[in-house]
Order: sequence, then structure tokens, then C-alpha cells
Amino acid sequence: MYRIRSRQIARLEKLALPFIERRKGIAQHWQKVRNGAVAHATLIALLVRYGNPRLGEPLSCACARVVKSELWALFRQKFPPDRTIFPANFEYSFPCTRDQVIIIGDALRHVSIATFLGADEKEKLNGVLQSAPPWLLWFTFADFSAKLLGLTLPDLPTVSRFERSKETFHAWWGLPQGSYECRPWPHGIDGEALARTDLSLLELETGQEIPVTRRERTRALAEASRSNLRKIDWPHLISEAHLRQDFRTSLARLAESGHPALAHWRDPIRWRL
Repeated sequence: MYRIRSRQIARLEKLALPFIERRKGIAQHWQKVRNGAVAHATLIALLVRYGNPRLGEPLSCACARVVKSELWALFRQKFPPDRTIFPANFEYSFPCTRDQVIIIGDALRHVSIATFLGADEKEKLNGVLQSAPPWLLWFTFADFSAKLLGLTLPDLPTVSRFERSKETFHAWWGLPQGSYECRPWPHGIDGEALARTDLSLLELETGQEIPVTRRERTRALAEASRSNLRKIDWPHLISEAHLRQDFRTSLARLAESGHPALAHWRDPIRWRL
């Protein structure tokens, strides 16, 4: 009887393995996304506070104003560009890709925590983002970052009637390179998925099974929600000492440690600031 029961348990474990691996992959995915979201929210907050972003100009212009601020002086003091992976000039190394946002965002979080008012990082970001221009939040898909992190944004109905880029959405949490133009949705707001914040639009690339259809993505998202994987666990803050390491050492160690944003890299040195 014991042998029969052992074989039955072994068969059940074998059958359950793909499901366990899938759930593990979903958890890792959301961890990576939350890290991207907090880096994204930090960059937007810095642009709001120190860059004076203006409708009709690229965000790189706001970056150029950030580097003239006291915040950038503090950043350079904490993370000297000759000893770290970070650039001397923010405007010449505009973080438009996901990897770039993660890398510079991890360091800028230390500066925003040190300078913004609030009891914790979430409260500090809330205090700045609530005063952000709605068009900027809409343009950069900051509403997705806010929903994932439980942040509070100003109401966006005044801008939700305007079109936003599918290309920018698929590159989110990277920042858009062009300037925002207030163009109404070509076929009306009702039929446009990006006219609202819908987390089911995010692709759950778990490494085990990639949902293809909208129904599959929705089902995977529901699984994550039921298993409490989307509970808001605030993303871990990497230490300043670790971030002060040179480019190659820092990225190699982050990848080895399983950092969700960098674990997939094969040759980190390919990325250039």
C-alpha cells in the first residue's frame, strides 16, 4: 500500500510540475515589472520636480534642465560617473529603453528618497506625481506604473480622449523619445484599449508559456491575482555601495544575483550610456 501511494504521489508531483513552474514564472515576471515601474515613476517624478516638462517638446529637453538642478549635483556626488555606470550628462543619454530606465532609475531612487518629502518612498513619489501635468502621465503611461505600485495620480479624463502611442506602450517602462501631441483617437475612445488603464494588456512572459491571445493573457493575470502574486510588495532598493561599482562588475553581479531586470542579459557590456 505504501509503495502504491508513493507512486501516486510521484505521478501527481510530475503532473503538477508545469503548473508550479508557470506560477513561479508569473511571480518572477511581476517582480521584474514592479522594479521597472518604480524606476519609471522615479524618473517621471524627477522630470516633474526639476525638469519642467513642456507640451510639444521632447522629454530630453526636460532632462537637460534636470542636470542643471541641485538634485543632479547630489546624484553626481553619490555616483561619480568616472567610477560608476552612470553618464555625466542626462540629456545626452536619455533613458528610452527598459534596461536604461532600470539602471539609472535604481540609483536615482536613492536621490529622490533623500530629497523628496514624505514618510517613505511611496509617499514621496505620491507627493510629486499628484502635481504632475496630466498629459505627461498619459504620454509616458505613468498610469500603469501607478496602478502596479498603488500610487495616486491626478484624474486623467481630460487627456484620455487623446491618442497615445502603441509603440510607447510596448516599450513601457522605457520613456518615449518624441514629443506629445494632443490628437483625438482616430476611431473614437470607446474602441481603443489604450484609452484606459488595463493591466490585462501587459504580456505575461513567464519563460514557461507566453500567453498569445487576449483571453490567455486575461486568464494568466487572473491566476496571478488569485494566488496573491500581484500583492504590492514594494521593489527592493539596491545599496549605494553596490551601485558605485564599475560598469562591468555591477551588471555582472546583478545578473548573477538574479536581479529581475538583468538576469536575462548574456553580455551586459552591450548596453552603452
